[in-house]
Amino acid sequence: MLDTRAEPRAADYGVSTADAVPALISFFDAAHVCRFANDHHIHWYGRTPEQLVGNHMRDFLGDALYAQRRPYLERVAGGETVSFEADVPHCSGGSREAAIRYVPRIAEGEFEGFHILVFDLSREQNRFRSVFDGTIVGFVEIDLRGVRRVMAELESEVGDVAAHIASDITVVRRVLDRTPIVGLNEKACQMLGVVPTEAVGNPLGMWCPDETMAVWNRVFLDYIARKVSHEAETVIRRKDGSNLDVILSAAYPKRPEEQVFVVVGLVDISERIAREKALARAQLDLAHAGRVSILGELAASITHEINQPLSAIMTNGHAALRWLNRPVADLDEARVAIGHMILEGERASRIIARTRAMAMKGSGERTVFELKPTLAEAIEITRRQIGILGASCTLAGGDAPIRILGDRVQLQQVIINLIVNAAQAMSEGGSQKRVVEVEFQADGQRAIIRVVDTGPGLDAVAAARLFEAFFTTKADGMGMGLSVSKGIVEAHGGTIVACNNAGPGCTFTIDIPIATADERDLYDGSATLRLA
Repeated sequence: MLDTRAEPRAADYGVSTADAVPALISFFDAAHVCRFANDHHIHWYGRTPEQLVGNHMRDFLGDALYAQRRPYLERVAGGETVSFEADVPHCSGGSREAAIRYVPRIAEGEFEGFHILVFDLSREQNRFRSVFDGTIVGFVEIDLRGVRRVMAELESEVGDVAAHIASDITVVRRVLDRTPIVGLNEKACQMLGVVPTEAVGNPLGMWCPDETMAVWNRVFLDYIARKVSHEAETVIRRKDGSNLDVILSAAYPKRPEEQVFVVVGLVDISERIAREKALARAQLDLAHAGRVSILGELAASITHEINQPLSAIMTNGHAALRWLNRPVADLDEARVAIGHMILEGERASRIIARTRAMAMKGSGERTVFELKPTLAEAIEITRRQIGILGASCTLAGGDAPIRILGDRVQLQQVIINLIVNAAQAMSEGGSQKRVVEVEFQADGQRAIIRVVDTGPGLDAVAAARLFEAFFTTKADGMGMGLSVSKGIVEAHGGTIVACNNAGPGCTFTIDIPIATADERDLYDGSATLRLA
């Protein structure tokens, strides 16, 4: 049986399709008079398409908005498809943000009119704003046009922009001061301590202290290299002048030549940093307690060391008096004796300074220092103490300089603790040969230090728990020495392990990084680096 229903006309398909789309679809002739409007206009304007067709665009928008559309209308009349965002009047009494497109219709070379497509952005904007303002991440939207202008200026001046920026960190300050903030969410306002109007329109550089330029320089270089994103820890300056620790996250535009605005994310990590600093202070206190404990064990040795130069000073002083009290004073001999007094006084001063350095609490400052003399001094400090235990200590290593970035006194504390522990273990174990060997060498970018003894070695339990706090095999031990030593070594980016030798005794091996070329360049004999 044949279907006798009439076939719908092609125009009907077009109308029904336009009505089904959740957007305003219309056609205006060259005089800006509406010739078609889909059913969605009922929901937007509160009027049917029949009521709208024949009206001028000014009737839809009002005089002010119509005047704002003139530039776009002129471009579409020239045959250009135009896209933009703007407010469109709504029957609710206000207006809504919309994405608008004008598409020209050209017939036989003549402009007949243009199609208009209007998509409501208000719902999407509300959803975006609810996420944008409700998140715990601070978002700052910035305008990159100033960045592009700086890059264009640099290209004409230096050619290789990336190489120039990498070598001249002042450029990034210029960039930040020409990068305006165009928007920020509530969390970013809280973090900066501002209201939106105090930040919008001002340069991003206002909130970037000079000490953060190295971080921002890497952000800029990654942008130039067209990387996907960059993340780093840094600080931002708040309105009150204080600094806030943050994680900075920058997502770069996929089409840098087209996208002007990007969003920078900020995560407040001030509480975490405060906890880390508190932990670092506690570790310094613990290390100090360990040094004081070592000094207690070395008290007899230190007393003997100081007594030697003091005795020599007294002896030379009496000698000088005798030479001066002769019937004919022998001034040359007196001068020699007084010279010896001065040398012995300097020796005593060095011993006191060395002991004082061990006893001082310290501030966490680190320097670049030579490894060999540091180890030699640690051996000298323990020489008499381990001699009382019937042991001796030797140092073996090359003469090539090995420089370490670290706290010299703390690392010396570790070596002293290992040497004394080794001597005590050999004494308690009844070893016949009581020799502690301190060996050092460079292995690539790492320094290897070994403290080898000839004692009884470690049993399975001791080997497993050796570096645990309060674990000790000594009857009068506190079990803190090796635990503190492990913390010091790890704070310097190293490791410490212990194992039994093939023969008698055991070996403690420390592996720490050697100072890089940049770190060595900073060293001038007195420069210090404070590591957070």
